[in-house]
Amino acid sequence: MKKLTLVSALALFCSSVISTGLNAQTTALADKKETAPKTNVKEEVFMERYYNLKESYPSLTNLHGAFAASSNAKTKFMERYYAIKASYPALKNAHDNYAASDHEMETFIKRYYEIKDVYADLSKYWGDYAGSKKTLTEFIKRYNEIKASSPGMSEFYGQYAASDNTLVDFTTRYYGIKASKAGMENGYGEYAGSTKKLAK
Repeated sequence: MKKLTLVSALALFCSSVISTGLNAQTTALADKKETAPKTNVKEEVFMERYYNLKESYPSLTNLHGAFAASSNAKTKFMERYYAIKASYPALKNAHDNYAASDHEMETFIKRYYEIKDVYADLSKYWGDYAGSKKTLTEFIKRYNEIKASSPGMSEFYGQYAASDNTLVDFTTRYYGIKASKAGMENGYGEYAGSTKKLAK
């Protein structure tokens, strides 16, 4: 009887050692997978994304630049566009801003009305603010900065105010894409405000 108990105890001990060893190996492999550098990640450039959406939705010209500058996949971008268009059809000048943003719709709408209530005369830029991560104070400060230095770029004040680029970077990128004659006129401001490369 003692032999059987001793053998059983020894078998139990061995199985727990093996189990612990396997668990340690599994954990080590999982850690390696998590820390392994990503390879073959394709960096999408602005022009590729612009023409990708233009090919699929040629009549939605106001979306091409917003999509190209965003980090959202095409499917997600279009789902967001159609969701806000259905829920808030009157905000047609802001649909592209919502589709390109990371904000939930409730947050976007709250931000939209926040700027609308305070700056009624800046209606052209309400969507830019709502889709950005800037506070209202930061956005208006940046808006006034570009307005004072570049009065001829009024169409792009909102894109600059919403971006993280410096004024020098923004204007350099703007004039760079404009000079490229790449046929993306409705994407100049979006490109200038983004950090994406124009082409490979």
